[in-house]
Amino acid sequence: MLGNGIASTSGRSAAFRGAAPRAPARAPRAPAPAAAAAAARRARLAPPRAALGEAPLVPVMAKGEMSAYPDQPGVYAVYDAAGELQYIGLTRKVSASVANHMQALPELTHSVRCEVIADGGRDALTAAWKAWMEQAIADSGAVPPGNAPGETRWQGRPVRAKTEIKLTAGKAINVPIENLIDGVVKENRIVAFVKGTRSQPQCGFSYKMLQTLNDLKADYEVVNVLDDFHNPGLRDAIKSYSQWPTIPQLYVGGEFVGGADIVEQMLGTGELQLMLRKE
Repeated sequence: MLGNGIASTSGRSAAFRGAAPRAPARAPRAPAPAAAAAAARRARLAPPRAALGEAPLVPVMAKGEMSAYPDQPGVYAVYDAAGELQYIGLTRKVSASVANHMQALPELTHSVRCEVIADGGRDALTAAWKAWMEQAIADSGAVPPGNAPGETRWQGRPVRAKTEIKLTAGKAINVPIENLIDGVVKENRIVAFVKGTRSQPQCGFSYKMLQTLNDLKADYEVVNVLDDFHNPGLRDAIKSYSQWPTIPQLYVGGEFVGGADIVEQMLGTGELQLMLRKE
């Protein structure tokens, strides 16, 4: 039995002596780190979910609020009142960029399409912007005016909008609010008392008055009657001060001009334009 065993072993060795050993089966190779990184980058650079023409067209300051625009990174396209594309931009915060354009170029900022880019990195935003630009050029045969070489109104650093005037620092003071109103009206040439802020008016009439002042490029101040922390009691006090029952209210040169309807009428006759231009 021992001999048989040895012979068997010897024979097996002879059988494999002239053949190359078979390599063991290998598991599938994992992607190289560089390849995986490239694949991830291609995914990040994918075009936005909605094409330029598919993103909803939202009127600027819809319902008097900027909440129609996301506070997130994205690509956006601005249209004028005739529906002509004026500018395509990318931003870390869509709502802030739209507010800046409305402040700087109100006559060209009528409605906006936007698309949030979940990966708000530079590469993803640039790729989304490029996809929209290519589609815009293919559709019209030209670069949007605001993106043209040498154009600075849209592409330059936006001017920071003025903040609202606050009557108090949020602490109780022993000064009648009527005195504070009087000081603001007389120390500032053009003042609008409105519901809400300069960039986010909280009623349609306030929005309309601010839009009129923006269209006329007036250098004006804003006081928010809804800010009860800094302007306590102002909503009622301003009505008593002017003897006018509604808000918004416009003051020029220390004098009460009127509410939204009167301002609109004066705009139509040209009287408002002349008043605002006076030194």
